Amino acid sequence: MVVGVLLIIAVTTCWYAIANDSQTSAGRKNCKTGDVPVNIELPQNKDVNVKVLNATDSQGLATSAADSLKEYGFHVVDTGTSKRHDVKNVELRYGPKMVAGGHLLRAFFVAADYTFQLDNDADYVEITLGQAFQQVNTESDARNSLSVLGRPKAPEGTCPIT
Repeated sequence: MVVGVLLIIAVTTCWYAIANDSQTSAGRKNCKTGDVPVNIELPQNKDVNVKVLNATDSQGLATSAADSLKEYGFHVVDTGTSKRHDVKNVELRYGPKMVAGGHLLRAFFVAADYTFQLDNDADYVEITLGQAFQQVNTESDARNSLSVLGRPKAPEGTCPIT
């Protein structure tokens, strides 16, 4: 009899713990069905991967910008020449894995266009430098820009997780 009561208590306790486990939703309380969860906590520079592409005829532009980003602590995964030549200033492209990183990088590039792509599963932000690009912002200028930009927001089709 005592063993039966203990078994019922154990089963009930386990069921309750599993049914009410807060880790199963991982902070996704506000997610709609089909939304992609994204981390919107602003990362440190060292945690942001970047790929820098040159969309101009200026040799070494991507390498020069990549060197500046490395100096600021970003992780440059690749540099190269863009197949596109229609970029006017700077274009940042990123997917759900890099929402907060893309937001941070906006502060380092004046008047950058940015494009969030829901189907982009890359773990880096692609930076394409165009004809009007002049330089990567200093860290001090980027901090000022970031104060104006504010915190990252979850793009349409996503939901923020913490």
